[in-house]
Amino acid sequence: MTEAPVTVGTLTESLFNDMISKLIKQQIVNTYSDYMIIESTTVADPQVDQLLANFNQSKDINKDIFGQDKTKLKANETSRYFSCENCGRKIAGGRFAQHVNKCLERKRKT
Repeated sequence: MTEAPVTVGTLTESLFNDMISKLIKQQIVNTYSDYMIIESTTVADPQVDQLLANFNQSKDINKDIFGQDKTKLKANETSRYFSCENCGRKIAGGRFAQHVNKCLERKRKT
């Protein structure tokens, strides 16, 4: 079989591919090793098992991770108004990011 001539580009690409594949394989091994260590320690600890069981039972869709009611938080967010520094309008908190994006786009076009 005939092989392609070795050039600096092909050699560089080959070295780069080898390095990337070794890095990926090493990361996979490290991650799997960490996972197995965590798995073996949590199975042996009854306190952690109890905490996990309590966590899985107490999932409430309307509460955030701190136990606060999400609907209340949304109401507070939308009732708060912010002033746009670009155009001076007062915008509700829930729509402020979208407004600033459009407002800056309009400024760029003019």
